[in-house]
Amino acid sequence: MLLSFIISCFLLAVSPGPDNIYLTALTSKSGKIAGLSFLTGLITGCFVHTTLLAFGLNELLIRHGFFFEIIKYSGVFYLLFLSYYNYKSEILNIYTNNNNKLFKYFKRGALMNLLNPKVFLFFTLFFPNFIYSEIYSFKLQILSLGFIFIAITFIVFGLIILFSNFIHKNFSSNNRFKIFAKYFNVLVLLFIAVLILFTENNLTLTN
Repeated sequence: MLLSFIISCFLLAVSPGPDNIYLTALTSKSGKIAGLSFLTGLITGCFVHTTLLAFGLNELLIRHGFFFEIIKYSGVFYLLFLSYYNYKSEILNIYTNNNNKLFKYFKRGALMNLLNPKVFLFFTLFFPNFIYSEIYSFKLQILSLGFIFIAITFIVFGLIILFSNFIHKNFSSNNRFKIFAKYFNVLVLLFIAVLILFTENNLTLTN
């Protein structure tokens, strides 16, 4: 069962999806430090989702559809804000100093993960299928699965950062590439916002 989980996590990590596509776009545009900071934020969000599932707190979101909707629309609003921020980057970056950039990208990764109801549904539906022991508690097994998932994500996404940073180093001085990277980032963020907007909570429980 664990081997199946590891293989599934690897296939999910390498498959094109909103997170790795945006990570590629961001790193190609802003470099490996931005990519690593963003990835650290994503992983932090995954750890939070794992903890919520392990302690059964995800049931709050399942039972109360209104809370689920708050997360969904907060995520959409945040992504629209990021799209506007990227579109107006030449103006807004004047007010961003280097000391804040690491935290800025970390926060972006964490919020994009935590405010994405698709991620919540993924953890809720995917992880319990791979409970592998009748000896260890559900909580311990979910936490261990979460750490495996995080480790695989870090390795695969780390390789994506290395590849994308190669693009950044070789093309970032090209003005046409800068324009392309900027608008590609905006389009990816808008695409993720649309995906979140049409996410439905099919797990809502009735009392």
